[in-house]
Order: sequence, then structure tokens, then C-alpha cells
Amino acid sequence: MSELIPLAAIIGDRTYRIKVEAKDEAQVRQTLKTINDKIVELKSIYVGKDMQDYISMTLLWFATQSSPT
Repeated sequence: MSELIPLAAIIGDRTYRIKVEAKDEAQVRQTLKTINDKIVELKSIYVGKDMQDYISMTLLWFATQSSPT
């Protein structure tokens, strides 16, 4: 079993302490970057919403993206 490494996962304005396998760290970091980039994009489009709205819209966007198989 692989060693789990701690990671500070920042989504929007919150930090979550998670543990991931070392082999998955780069993928998790890239996913977090994609999520946060989308939040920033949505904030520029939909001014005046709260962070929960941006996170929800990002979740919907992320869930409907085609993933390579």
C-alpha cells in the first residue's frame, strides 16, 4: 500500500486538509487548479454571487465535461 501524503486542497476561499497517494498528487493539484481557474472565470462573468454559487456552478461544469476514457 502506498504512503499517503498530506495536501492542502484550496477550493475557492476554503482550505481542506486531505491525504493522497504520492502517485496521484500531480493529478489532484492539476484538478484543483482547474477548479479554481473556473471559479475565477465565473466570478468575472457573474458579479455579486457568493462563493457557494461559484463552487456549485463549477461543480456542475466539471461534472458535465467529457472525460477521456
